[in-house]
Amino acid sequence: MRLNQVFIILCCFFFGALVAIWLYALEHQQPKTQIEGSAKALIGGPFNLVDHKGTAKTDKDFQGKYMLIYFGYSFCPDICPTDLQKMANAIDMAKPKSEKVQPIFITIDPERDTPKQLASYVSNFHPRLTGLTGTVEEITKVKKAYKVYGVKVDENGKPSKNIKGTDYLMDHSPQTFLIGPDGKFIRYFRFNNTAKDMAVAIDKHVK
Repeated sequence: MRLNQVFIILCCFFFGALVAIWLYALEHQQPKTQIEGSAKALIGGPFNLVDHKGTAKTDKDFQGKYMLIYFGYSFCPDICPTDLQKMANAIDMAKPKSEKVQPIFITIDPERDTPKQLASYVSNFHPRLTGLTGTVEEITKVKKAYKVYGVKVDENGKPSKNIKGTDYLMDHSPQTFLIGPDGKFIRYFRFNNTAKDMAVAIDKHVK
């Protein structure tokens, strides 16, 4: 084998190793939104919605409590139930501190997720879980405040505004947010975070 061929192979090996290290670090680094300072102000904000009992609720109703908020929809076939059960397990694992935490499910699908629909849905996960819905405009506003993505998709999984009827799926960002008693963002959890991860964070941040 010629010297230049050996050199090329070694360069490829080291370049591949560097890429692998970079990808590992990127996957395991803390999300940028977990840092201190002004970045925290970019997530969260006031909302005016209705709970699963038909009672009007605003963010002020939860002042003084920590909030663990998940955005999803009740017709979700797999991701939402998994995340909500994870949230429920974390609440149980983190007692007694989690008694200061209000678990909340905010729908991204207000056209189907009425208070009655949410009442039936949230009861499957935790007795303290509150479901929130509202008008399309109200939900759009709170999604924007929390930087949440959620849109109807067609049978090919592509976003579409022309979907008719009630038989459709939603493409959305599966994130859970921990909000402080002052209404300020603390951190978020991704799909690959476990119930134990959440419980540890609750124990760390809840005073």
